[in-house]
Amino acid sequence: MWCRSCNIETNEKICPVCGSTTAEDTPVEVQWCSHCSTPIITALNQSDKNICPLCGGKTKYISADLRPVFPEERLLIEVLLKKPPNVWKDSSVWACNNRYYVDGKSVVVPNSIYESSAPDEVVSQLQAAQGNNSSEAFTRYIDMFMQANYHRLTFLKDEAYQFIQHAAAGFDPEQIIVSFSGGKDSTVTADLAIKALSNPSLVHIFGDTTLEFPSTTEYAERYRNFHPEAIFQVARNDDQDFYEVCDDIGPPARMMRWCCSMFKTGPITRIINSLYGSEQILTFYGIRKFESVSRSKYNRIEDSADAVKIKQQTVASPIFFWKDIDIWLYILAEDIDFNRAYRLGYDRVGCWCCPNNNVRAQFLSRIYMPEKAEAWRNFLLDFAKRIGKPDPEVYVDSGKWKARQGGNGLPSANDVKIRFTNCTVEDHAKIYRLVRSFDDELVGMFTPFGRVAPELGKKLLKEVIVLDSRANVPILSLQPFSQDGYDHAVKVRTINVADHDDLQRMVGYQIRKFNACRKCLKCESICRAGAISISSAGYYIDPDKCVHCKACMTAKYLDGGCTMDKYLRTK
Repeated sequence: MWCRSCNIETNEKICPVCGSTTAEDTPVEVQWCSHCSTPIITALNQSDKNICPLCGGKTKYISADLRPVFPEERLLIEVLLKKPPNVWKDSSVWACNNRYYVDGKSVVVPNSIYESSAPDEVVSQLQAAQGNNSSEAFTRYIDMFMQANYHRLTFLKDEAYQFIQHAAAGFDPEQIIVSFSGGKDSTVTADLAIKALSNPSLVHIFGDTTLEFPSTTEYAERYRNFHPEAIFQVARNDDQDFYEVCDDIGPPARMMRWCCSMFKTGPITRIINSLYGSEQILTFYGIRKFESVSRSKYNRIEDSADAVKIKQQTVASPIFFWKDIDIWLYILAEDIDFNRAYRLGYDRVGCWCCPNNNVRAQFLSRIYMPEKAEAWRNFLLDFAKRIGKPDPEVYVDSGKWKARQGGNGLPSANDVKIRFTNCTVEDHAKIYRLVRSFDDELVGMFTPFGRVAPELGKKLLKEVIVLDSRANVPILSLQPFSQDGYDHAVKVRTINVADHDDLQRMVGYQIRKFNACRKCLKCESICRAGAISISSAGYYIDPDKCVHCKACMTAKYLDGGCTMDKYLRTK
């Protein structure tokens, strides 16, 4: 819950500081003034919510949220609906999902239109009509929109400034960063943070996933030029190639977005570690509760280990309660440059081939980046054939690939299966299959259990002893082993513990890491101490930094001990 008077978060319905009633946010809706042809954002408890603040006329409910339709998208919709080109160029056009509003009248554009339209024909018609595509009326209606919602804008700015100042109060300016994605939400968040803190030198971290829209890369460069005092860091994983990883473990799916950890969170963690080490920092994120069900469960200020992906940061979301129309009101009224992809009709600009993209976004990519779209479709077709789909084109074009789960049909799926036999000679000992030779990398993966002490083991057997981090007594014995049926194996014996099975379960997690690690960088993000580093040289845990918290081996943070278990597990 949130107290707007004190600008603090509390679990109580009554603010413990000022005694006023708290609320998560003030519900709003969008009304329409037919006389002014403009949407008006109104609070549900507003006494004059049906009165236009400009003309005084009566308004009517139009939608829960809206976004402006720029002339480029408006022309596209005219072409798709087989309307005369530029027939709506003098109209006030807005949209919410696939429902468009032309001068307040609803026009639905079903997904079937995007699926049945030929991109080449659409491109040809757009090019022919582009010369007459005027933005004069659009500009006039946007001016009207800003005037009608002046008080809403003032409220949004004041409340966000107070929130940002409150969130930043416990941090030095050097400990504050802005997460910049090149999308509209992070653009607004960055602008608010700079203005609220009067600090144009804030650190910005841009997560370049290597799958950005061309317009996102262009916008990021423009942003840097417009903000020369900002410290602008680019987080990018140059050690991995997206298509090569897809070929190995399959393309990302809605419930298996390995790409986020490997190409976004992981590289950002590396930048944060290089700048701050294990120091706690504050990150302003452009997260909004209305974007998804999962985000609606977040807190506006979040620092719990359960919710924050990068463990040494506190996350604050100034625009958490904003809707799309609020975002666009701020951008347009403050005259902020933004990503051109929104002018084309995209309503989100993450990775251009994200499995969460809707049908419209996929169609737009076929129009505006045809080479990339074709290459991606060809890859998906080859993948579908490789895993044995009977009708690859249906599997790809219907979007079924987005719902895939696990590694069925992939040879790499074998790497996440923990294969072991119980030792017949020693109690509490298991012999685990390895996909490669026993080496120092495997031994180092046991650092979270305690102090790795090879000097205490039997040298002829190449045994390594692991001592409990607190009691300093042996708890594990590691030994390379020859086992029928296994090319490579290790024998792990548990010692001096009450629950041998529980310890062996975590041992199995580390064996899985060793066998299945694809350098997804998830473990780096989990480690608060910054002890874990993953590179072309391998998986390394620094014994001098490791605090033995075992978060990297705890199912609460890493189910199965390795992210690949989720992506490659088979039924």
